[in-house]
Amino acid sequence: MATHYFEQVREATGSRFWVNNPTSAEMDLALEAGAMGCTTNPGYGGNLVRRAPDEVLPVVRASLAESDDDDVVAAIVQRQLVGRICERFLPLYERTGGREGFVSIQGAPEADTDAAVILEEGRVARTIAPNASPKVPATAPGLKAMETLVAEGSPVLMTEVFSLAQVVETCERWLAVTERTGVRPPFFLCPITGILGDHLKAVAERDGLDVPTPAMEMAGVLLSRACYRVVRERGYPVTLLYGGARIQLDFSGLVGGGMAATINWSTAAELLAADLPPVATVEDEVEADVRRILTDSFPELRQALDPDGLGLEDFEGFGPVQTFRDLFIAGWDSVREMIAAERAGA
Repeated sequence: MATHYFEQVREATGSRFWVNNPTSAEMDLALEAGAMGCTTNPGYGGNLVRRAPDEVLPVVRASLAESDDDDVVAAIVQRQLVGRICERFLPLYERTGGREGFVSIQGAPEADTDAAVILEEGRVARTIAPNASPKVPATAPGLKAMETLVAEGSPVLMTEVFSLAQVVETCERWLAVTERTGVRPPFFLCPITGILGDHLKAVAERDGLDVPTPAMEMAGVLLSRACYRVVRERGYPVTLLYGGARIQLDFSGLVGGGMAATINWSTAAELLAADLPPVATVEDEVEADVRRILTDSFPELRQALDPDGLGLEDFEGFGPVQTFRDLFIAGWDSVREMIAAERAGA
């Protein structure tokens, strides 16, 4: 019998909880709370530098001798940090026959405009552990790399998804590859919720827009529910893995349909304490007034909600994508700074 919120949600609706960027202690807490997978991003090391530096520093020191290039060492550190998560989730992966227990890893953010680099990083990611999965941006170079990874049988998590156009383009390409090859590895697509709200808040401040904060915090849920409708109506064989959470609603507002959401452990703890009912919400309508003020105020959101609102060449430069990437660069830089300091000290 389910004993807490995440188990109750999984039993009632099929929705799964993944944990994002965890410390060592948070990995154990998340697994105990029923986490079915884990996501990391290029800012993971920087996240730990800020929250748990003692977990990163030994890895940095052990990796310094691997290369004189700090960027190479940063990539090694990232793989080592993700590898320890893979070890914790491997029993779940094995127990479920490879259906659950995946851990995602994404490479250097400054190199994710190069399809060849993304492909190579994805291949290297697969050598970490059986349950390690490449995390690839849903941009033109990322989609090119994804096609090869899928043909090679690799699971993929497509990230930086801020528009219905990206959903359609990514899923159609995955279908084309799998139809041609007959290979159908696990396929996840990550609409980004709270980061979209952060981006709109920055735009509102920049442009002097008077938009209520709760409305902007609803924007990611609005988009993610629209992504769910597109996936359901078109029958795409993908698991939506809602990410970039900022508040409880970024999980509780997207429950249902057998999908998943990845959240920081702090948000997971809040949800456990809130003891919400395990009800499906992903098909609920956003209030008409909230939707109207958002779409009237933000042209980018109108583009995001239109399946034809962006072309392939627009994905990489789309405002919310750039906001998300800037966060990754800041996190990656924190690790490089620790590497440089340790190298100088040594």
